[in-house]
Amino acid sequence: MSKIAKNSAKNSADTAKTAQNLAKDLAKDLARNSRIPISACSAFGDIKPKIDYPLIWEYTIFVPLDRDEKELIASTLGICEHKLTASNKNAKYKSFKLNLLVRSENERLEIFAKLKAACAFVL
Repeated sequence: MSKIAKNSAKNSADTAKTAQNLAKDLAKDLARNSRIPISACSAFGDIKPKIDYPLIWEYTIFVPLDRDEKELIASTLGICEHKLTASNKNAKYKSFKLNLLVRSENERLEIFAKLKAACAFVL
């Protein structure tokens, strides 16, 4: 094997290792920031994270300034135990952290859909 071919093969292997390390670091950061266990994250995004239910899920909601957030939550989710914490405010919207108990993935996604229909933005 020529010297050029050996260097090319080594560079390709180094590039692949670097990409794998970056993917692993990204997965760790994602897990740390989203409160999902590192073991549940795939370095390449091909595996759905394992989330153990029931758990307290945090949504961030953005509500227009002229809308009452407590009334919005009551009319959207009904009577349910939750914690609503003011987060931020700008010229058009006020944002809140909404924490509530979710019992399953279906329930979590259903709540998200309801909030998305009622709020300006939901994260």
